[in-house]
Amino acid sequence: MSLEDDDCDLGAGSSSAMLTAVVKWFRVYQVPFDHAVADVLCTVAIALHSNGFGERQIADFLIQNFNGPLATKATAPSSSAYH
Repeated sequence: MSLEDDDCDLGAGSSSAMLTAVVKWFRVYQVPFDHAVADVLCTVAIALHSNGFGERQIADFLIQNFNGPLATKATAPSSSAYH
């Protein structure tokens, strides 16, 4: 995973914190980078950051609530809910 794979593009400070949180998730679950998974994680990270969460809080939330890549899949093709 490299910095050019950054799908969290909101500006240097905030995107750096969110990117770091998402990278921590990939490291914890030891899975190769996947754009679809990163999109889901970044969407959640953006929402959390907008609600005042910091980098560590975002990383903790992602790790605790998305237990591996399958947890990032939508429950139905038209659903915005994740398991």
